[in-house]
Amino acid sequence: MFNFWYSKQCTRQIKLIVCILTCAIIYICSSIQQLTPLFVGISLSIGLIIHLLRKLELKISNEHLYQQGFQILFSIISLVTLIQLLPTQNKIYLAIQCLGFSAIGLFIVSIYENRAKRFE
Repeated sequence: MFNFWYSKQCTRQIKLIVCILTCAIIYICSSIQQLTPLFVGISLSIGLIIHLLRKLELKISNEHLYQQGFQILFSIISLVTLIQLLPTQNKIYLAIQCLGFSAIGLFIVSIYENRAKRFE
């Protein structure tokens, strides 16, 4: 999934559609129960850290044993821990929002970094 998102095959239009769909899913789930701002901030920072780990992964040599494992491990552990801390009422909707905000954090940073420069 990350390889497609960071490749040239994933055009700006595809990225825009994915971002809009993610925001729509978050909006629908928030109409049932809203996520607190603390969890939103933590979720966004997890998405940012996932992007930074992706950048570090590209700098590590291909022969290194832990090239992709650390990023996947961090993503899973941090999101599962965050979901476990959520209130029990409507937990599925709050968990979807956490995943969505993590994705939005990743999307914003990766799109901003690869944007076309206006002035050189």
